[in-house]
Amino acid sequence: MIQYTTGDLLLSSTQALVNTVNCEGYMGKGIAYQFKLKFPENNADYIKACKVGSLRIGTIHYYQEKDKIIINFPTKNKWREKSKMEYIESGLNSLILVIEELKIQSISIPPLGSGNGGLVWSDVKALIEKILSPIASSIDILIYEPSKGYVSQPTVEPQLSTSALVLMQIKRNLKNFSKIRLQKSAYFIDVFLNEKYFKFKRHKLGPYDYNIEIISKNIKEFQKFHSIKNTDDAYTILYNKIVSDSVEKKLSIIKPALKKACAFIDSLPTDGEVECCATITFLLEENGPLNEDVIVSLFKAWSKDKSERFSEQMILNGISTLYEANIIDKNLLGYTLVTN
Repeated sequence: MIQYTTGDLLLSSTQALVNTVNCEGYMGKGIAYQFKLKFPENNADYIKACKVGSLRIGTIHYYQEKDKIIINFPTKNKWREKSKMEYIESGLNSLILVIEELKIQSISIPPLGSGNGGLVWSDVKALIEKILSPIASSIDILIYEPSKGYVSQPTVEPQLSTSALVLMQIKRNLKNFSKIRLQKSAYFIDVFLNEKYFKFKRHKLGPYDYNIEIISKNIKEFQKFHSIKNTDDAYTILYNKIVSDSVEKKLSIIKPALKKACAFIDSLPTDGEVECCATITFLLEENGPLNEDVIVSLFKAWSKDKSERFSEQMILNGISTLYEANIIDKNLLGYTLVTN
């Protein structure tokens, strides 16, 4: 029998629970993130399956934990991509085989590929009914439909580390907060410390660390778990939970660089200038001493989008800003990073 409901799928009493995932090993958003918190062993096994390439579109990964069969159903290939109807169709056909193999008697299914996946729920619903109807007489199928008014509450406290404290400190110190300013403040902390505390890579907006995005999501879930909205309160709760001599030492080392980074980012009026200065600094980190012409050339070569958004004069202004802030210096070979 196929039935429909709304609410928290993780509270369902069915034997099996379907979790929508990608094939890269990231459970960073939506229901997958809640599965990650509640079923950590499943998450670890899912990551292994992704690493060895055994989980692909059209295949199913399952794991038993806490008296539940967790069925990891790939609705995307890469976590930042959208889903496709053919992904759902091939996955549902594989799901039938798993249901028969494991002799599953009852199963809960979320709105596959809808929400973060970008698919239209009415289309997905019709496809689910079409493919699962032949087995509906022998199994209880509970389908959770999207509900605009429902917001899931985390049932397990997210595990946060010192990095979360650092990001919360950045937010507390910045006068003008945005996602890009958070990222670039963290980047300049690395620059001022002259070490890779975070892991920045090339991105359309300059140096970017995807882990910061994930940690930020975890911080929001941490606040929801503790029913607080204030960053200061979240910082206090987390600090008291993880404080130790090593945490104190790490924070004391980072603090001067954090203050300096936030002050510099606050001195830049626009997010475009923030992106420009961070990109120039990243180019100098990658390539060593560079003169103005080479910096402009490499900046323009970063991407077509960057080349169109930033004029030569804007890049030269960014170089001047960094020089005046004593972040870069100039010698006979060109501009270099100032090391403390």
